[in-house]
Amino acid sequence: MEHYTYHILYQVEETHWWFVGRRSLILDQIARYYQGQKNLVMLDIGCGCGIFMTHLTPYGKIVGMDSSADALCFCQQRRLSHLVQGDAEMLPFFPNSFDLLTANDLLEHLDDDITSLHGFFSLLKPGGRLFVFVPAYQFLWSLQDEISHHKRRYTKRRLTHVIESAGFTIEQVTYANTLLFPVIWVGRQMLKIVRRFRDVQTENTLHPQWSNRVLKRIFCLERPLLRRLSLPFGVSLLAVCRKPL
Repeated sequence: MEHYTYHILYQVEETHWWFVGRRSLILDQIARYYQGQKNLVMLDIGCGCGIFMTHLTPYGKIVGMDSSADALCFCQQRRLSHLVQGDAEMLPFFPNSFDLLTANDLLEHLDDDITSLHGFFSLLKPGGRLFVFVPAYQFLWSLQDEISHHKRRYTKRRLTHVIESAGFTIEQVTYANTLLFPVIWVGRQMLKIVRRFRDVQTENTLHPQWSNRVLKRIFCLERPLLRRLSLPFGVSLLAVCRKPL
């Protein structure tokens, strides 16, 4: 990501509707499988500024890895200590080391997502799970993809293919951020026009402050839906993957 992006991320990710909604959906999926467990060994690959790690600490030991020294400095400001600077395409860990992996908005950054997923597979103990969150649909490509240095956005078919190619069994793959899809699509079309007339550094601060609570509530409404079904379209994709025993 651009250097300045981590500072913006650290400032907004605790309260911004998109980050709160994403965390809510992924953490709810993790709780479905691991509620009450306290001795897991976990790895957050591409941990960013560490906000997601703070929510995983009740489940056991959480290690955060990111390629950016800036990101890890912000993790330290959150008093997180198990941190590794490393490349998701050359993982510096022993095989069969972790019960749970998370890769939140990571695969789209990688040159070779299938090879990287093979690496994730090797790190998991048999029966361990990987939780993946990625952006959906190339036609939604926007400013945030550019400044985050994304390589691609995914369809459900593409994500299923790369995960299964790495040896995982998929327990669920679903679109997410479906209810706000029309709003986001319109917003990104308008942003294309705005950028012709002025410089914009991030999408995270473009919505009016009063709307944050409303958007957050709408996004989080999908949490109970995803416990029961897979959504047919959305701004993102969420997958739960298991390494066979």
